[in-house]
Amino acid sequence: MATLAGRPAIAQAPNPSNMENTQSLSSTEAIEAYDGDQLDIDNFDDSPANVALPQDIVDGYVYKPDAIPLSQYRRNSLVEDGFANFSNNAEITGNGSREKSYYAAIYSGSTNGVYFQVAATICDMMKRTYKRHRIHCVPLRSQGVGSNIRLMKEGRVQLALVQSNNNWEAFKDINPIPGAQSVMSLHDEMGLLVVRKDSGIHSVADLKGKRINIGPEGSATRELWLELLKQYGIAQDDLETVYNVAQDYNRLGICENYIDAYGLWIGHPASLIEESLDCDAEVVGMGGPLTQKLVEANNYFFNQVLPARTYAGQEADIESYGFKASLIAYEPADPYVVYWITRIIHENIEQLKAENPTFRSVNGDDLFKKGNFLTFHKGAACYWETDPHACDWQSHYQQPVAVNGSNQPAYRRTMQ
Repeated sequence: MATLAGRPAIAQAPNPSNMENTQSLSSTEAIEAYDGDQLDIDNFDDSPANVALPQDIVDGYVYKPDAIPLSQYRRNSLVEDGFANFSNNAEITGNGSREKSYYAAIYSGSTNGVYFQVAATICDMMKRTYKRHRIHCVPLRSQGVGSNIRLMKEGRVQLALVQSNNNWEAFKDINPIPGAQSVMSLHDEMGLLVVRKDSGIHSVADLKGKRINIGPEGSATRELWLELLKQYGIAQDDLETVYNVAQDYNRLGICENYIDAYGLWIGHPASLIEESLDCDAEVVGMGGPLTQKLVEANNYFFNQVLPARTYAGQEADIESYGFKASLIAYEPADPYVVYWITRIIHENIEQLKAENPTFRSVNGDDLFKKGNFLTFHKGAACYWETDPHACDWQSHYQQPVAVNGSNQPAYRRTMQ
């Protein structure tokens, strides 16, 4: 495989401020609110997703993705091997010609969370490079990882952000996600404690006898909490009080002194943590010998370091552990769209790091090498050049993107 070296980035600051409420709008409005264009070129499907019509079965999977035009995924006119002719996805340009366009939607998390901002930054970069690929991209909000997985199981997802442990568990069939495939890993999701300064908590071992919030039943945070506490031999009965409430209440708990600590496995810096520190709180790492054993026993975990001064009052590096944010795609998703999402992120990773602090933990090679346990989606496999036939799907696209005015397809990442 060729060296995964980043290419020169496009210098332009993102403007995610107009994305805040896209998922609360209709599908058409969501694209328009983000992209700033009038895109009334097709019918969007806002009907309930619980009834799958025959034309919504693609490659054996229910596929009815949110915020995507019907003609991009309903393959009523198929070529012989099943790849669609997307000639209906066209925009009329200023000179009257028709050019094909495509649509991408990335399910992320809450609008004030790291996942949504990461998805918004990616979509902003897609917007700035639109002439290269003609893909409109929109970030969609959700209730987080568990919600994204459920939505993919319902066939409503093209791309979604999960965690590398979800990727591994799906690969091992422990918690399967039918149709899920890898695209790339993104930022570090480091575990970090936020503790009241008067709590006496300086490590995970100090949590005995304290008041903590471990998150609601079924949440990813709760599962991680229980795993970590078990590793340290701390039962829930060893804690003074255990709260099972949503992460949105963490700051209130710290500020009003009814919890001593909460933990987040998240990209940093995170606004929720920054806001909590205003209430006489500080950040504490989850590292230590017992944590190291947890990392060694689970290849989806990684040792991580939070650089000094990431947060106010944090004067030294903090050792901890965590996993990678994992961008996955649904198998029926258009390989052309997945290919270009992969390519644009990798080629512009240095620019993304400069524009969004969450990306600062990203290493270009790690996008491919770390945390991708599921088989790569055919679009991502083409870009990463996983095998000689990874790009065979290209020939089914009738109007490949031209390179420097030629008729040569601009698919392989070695091309400009």
